[in-house]
Amino acid sequence: MPSAAAESTNGRLLVLYLEHGKNSDSGSMMICSKAGSSSQRTSPFQEILGYVPDQLSSSSLGFDDNRYNGIKLDEDDAWQLQLAYAAKWQGMVLAICPYLDHYFLVSAGNAFYVCGFPNDNPQRVRKFAVGRTRYMITSLTAHFTRIAVGDCRDGILFYSYHEEARKLEQLYCDPYQRLVADCILLDADTAVVSDRKGNISVLCSEHLEENVSPECNLKLRCAYHMAEVAMRLQKGSITYRLPFDDVLQSGDGPKTSVGSFQNTIIASTLLGSMMIFIRLSREEYELLEAVQARLVVHPLTSPILGNDHNEFRSRENPVGMPKMLDGDMLTQFLELTSMQQQAILSCELPDAIKSSLKPLPPSHFQLNLVVQLLERVHHALS
Repeated sequence: MPSAAAESTNGRLLVLYLEHGKNSDSGSMMICSKAGSSSQRTSPFQEILGYVPDQLSSSSLGFDDNRYNGIKLDEDDAWQLQLAYAAKWQGMVLAICPYLDHYFLVSAGNAFYVCGFPNDNPQRVRKFAVGRTRYMITSLTAHFTRIAVGDCRDGILFYSYHEEARKLEQLYCDPYQRLVADCILLDADTAVVSDRKGNISVLCSEHLEENVSPECNLKLRCAYHMAEVAMRLQKGSITYRLPFDDVLQSGDGPKTSVGSFQNTIIASTLLGSMMIFIRLSREEYELLEAVQARLVVHPLTSPILGNDHNEFRSRENPVGMPKMLDGDMLTQFLELTSMQQQAILSCELPDAIKSSLKPLPPSHFQLNLVVQLLERVHHALS
């Protein structure tokens, strides 16, 4: 919606904190502790925004649930949820996220603010800087000093906060219009964004030309049409190793890095699906891309209704844009017999598809290498 409409509705910002106390029958909201005493808490900011010291998760590693750092805990210990601050803000408050160690970001309408707690007092909120977009902000995320702001039309915008001057500077903009559902930064230069049309895209600010337009200067690296709206994105990592790793690495095939999935993206959708996106090396991608190109045209594995798989996964995305690979399509390869797998790898591709693929050396395009790579991916995510 336009900025005027975005600011016409008032929102509220609530600050809650956890207070250590004893169980009572007063009817107040209490949370069982088993995580440490009040003397082991850090700043109020960490409690409010969800930062918890690493040692508080020790009970999940097999330690006694009633002990913390060797100290016996009272089973009556509890945390009470208290309201510290409440205020009306001009505009709908749709996004909030922590920033650095002592700030947090809040959006209200088409504006977002760098805020903090003076003297670590959760009952006071101070606005240090404000930035504005043309349309209502739907997503906020940060990675170190880099801030990514997503709105309901202009897509993703990158900002940087200058602490001494207390000013926000806009650095990069989305080259396409999109209604952002959620966004997450993999690093200071790379953002993964989902939109309300069911797409997920990767945008990057690396290797940009110096004379690129400041109004349209993020580069779209790849995209994928999920046909489901991913409302939440989370970043994680998966480490997995199979017995034949050493054999695969010592062969003539593509060198793989699938044993450790860094910067894995987990997306949850409005329809209740969970989707996992992993990062592959260029050699892995080119090998599996060639396999997928054969799976989508072979009678054994092509879409049942005869739909154009390439057109479907490219929907709402620029022509010629590299696509993420379809894990559901590739998994079919593992369900086939060896003869069927070999038949698919040997099938001839239409000229239109063949011209878009990079030629692979015969030593790379072997059945055992394809099966091993797909099994690594499949078992790591199972």
